[in-house]
Amino acid sequence: MFQVLDSATLFHLLDASPEAVFHTIETGGWSGCVWPGNEEWEMHEPCAQVRSLTIHYATVRHPGAETRRYEILAQTLASQVCPRGPHGHLDVDPMIQHTLLWLWALSGGLSPPENPPENPEAPAPIPVPGGNRVAFTTTSLELLEAFLFSGEVAAQQVASAFLQSYHDELAHRALELVAVLTREETAQAVDDDVVCSVCGTEGLDFWYSGQTWGETLCETCYETRVQEGQARSLAP
Repeated sequence: MFQVLDSATLFHLLDASPEAVFHTIETGGWSGCVWPGNEEWEMHEPCAQVRSLTIHYATVRHPGAETRRYEILAQTLASQVCPRGPHGHLDVDPMIQHTLLWLWALSGGLSPPENPPENPEAPAPIPVPGGNRVAFTTTSLELLEAFLFSGEVAAQQVASAFLQSYHDELAHRALELVAVLTREETAQAVDDDVVCSVCGTEGLDFWYSGQTWGETLCETCYETRVQEGQARSLAP
């Protein structure tokens, strides 16, 4: 997984009073957390700070939810601001991987760019749909929150509303990835076979679904649709 969110925007969105964060941490018995104003606050890296702020954010907005979901959101966001990279703060948990998959889909599924040889310590920023990283970070928080506390339908609604306001190639690619991801989750939830709408092939393990043509296609039929100019290729 790569880091694609804007740190300053994330801190702004999660901002809360020191007293409120302290109350959440103490009441919930969250170990390893500090709060703004604590003498140790500035000693911690941004990832530790974001974890504390996120746990407070999620607790206030979703009281009574499963605390594991607070931690999943906290780990996901903390991984985005860790100076040593995203992987050190992520548990091997299928739900965390699933949450990251939604962020990957919203971003358009691009791979991290190569570091410029002249400055290996400063990798080039990863492009995002629409090109506005502040807006993308704001929507990403809303998306991850929707997925973890309301489900994939709510997550798809957030993603679609954001992506449909842009018309660049990356936004189109992200829309297709979100559609595929939602279709996969829906099929898994109902334990239903996925069938190609064109040729009728059943039991698809991988398929394509487009917002504009509203059908589920196998790979062969999808490639035909691309060649006919009715779909955009997902190839980088």
